[in-house]
Amino acid sequence: MSKQIKSKERVSRFAEVFTAEREVKAMCDLVLQETERIDSRFLEPACGNGNFLVEILERKLSRCENAEQGLTALKSIYGIDIQRDNVEESKLRLFDIFVKHFPKAPATTGLEAAAILENNIICGNSLEIMKEMEDENEVPIL
Repeated sequence: MSKQIKSKERVSRFAEVFTAEREVKAMCDLVLQETERIDSRFLEPACGNGNFLVEILERKLSRCENAEQGLTALKSIYGIDIQRDNVEESKLRLFDIFVKHFPKAPATTGLEAAAILENNIICGNSLEIMKEMEDENEVPIL
C-alpha cells in the first residue's frame, strides 16, 4: 500500500493527496473498455506520482501481444504535474512497467519508450497550460 501524502506541507501548498489503489481501480473500472483499448488516449492533468497512469498502462499492456503494441499503448498516456519529483517518479514507474512487460525487447525499444515518456509526462500547471492553449485557439473552449 503506497502512501497517500508525502508531507503535510505539500498537502497545504499544493493540495497533494495521492489517490489510493482501491479508488484508482474502481474509477478505471467505470471506463473499463477504454482502459483496455491499446490506443485509447488518457490525460491525467494532476498525475502525482502516476497512480492512475500506472493502472491504465498495466491494463493496456495486458492486451498487447508485442513491444510494438506496447509502444502504441505508452504513446496514448499523458500526464502533467506541478511537482518535478512526481513527474520523474511517474516516468520511472511507467518505464519500469513497460520494460518488465517486454523484457526481451531490443534496447532501442526501451530508448523509444523513454523518449515517449519524456514527451508525454511533463512538469507544469495544467490549468495554465489549458488556458494558454485556449488563448492560442489550440483547444476548443467548452
